[in-house]
Amino acid sequence: MRYIGLVGVSVAALFATSLPAAAGCQGSGCYQQVVHPPVYATEHQQYLVAPERRIAHRTPAEYQTVHEEVLVQPERQIPHHIPAEYSTVAETVLVAPASRQWQVSVDAYGRTVGCWVDVPAQYATRHRQVVVRPASVEYETIPAVTRTRPRIVQTRPASVEVEVQPAQYETVARRVQVAPASASWQPIGGRSARRSCGNGGLFGSYCGE
Repeated sequence: MRYIGLVGVSVAALFATSLPAAAGCQGSGCYQQVVHPPVYATEHQQYLVAPERRIAHRTPAEYQTVHEEVLVQPERQIPHHIPAEYSTVAETVLVAPASRQWQVSVDAYGRTVGCWVDVPAQYATRHRQVVVRPASVEYETIPAVTRTRPRIVQTRPASVEVEVQPAQYETVARRVQVAPASASWQPIGGRSARRSCGNGGLFGSYCGE
């Protein structure tokens, strides 16, 4: 390992400017600095341009007017009472049946005479009412009363359809640095051993074999 300071570099620069090119640094201990540029690469990266969206498409319900019959008053029956009809009839009724009675009388000679006497049956005329037609009930049917009225009915309910729009991405290419610039020391006319130096190069940087 060697440390090359600012003073050494200045002396080397003075010798380089004062001596001719042919009389440069001689020997196996002389090195020249080689600067290696930074290394770049193209990197492709995706960026989100628009996120996923959901769009709702609403379809309203559909309605239709229909006409229907509605009952205003139901069918009903009204009773009509018909009274019974009567008639007066005359009829002969038996008041007393025929019989035989023992009768005692005095004849023309002053004698008391007893005999059986046939008594005919006795009848009488009686008037009474008879039912010609009994009482009854007749029903009068009153038909139902209806009317037509309009009514709105739903023929198709409302619905919602969701449209999904996928997210949108964009690929962007950009140059990125893979390795920074560097400097190395290579021997002049000697072996191909290479000394690499970090930032700072000739000015007091650290170089290692």
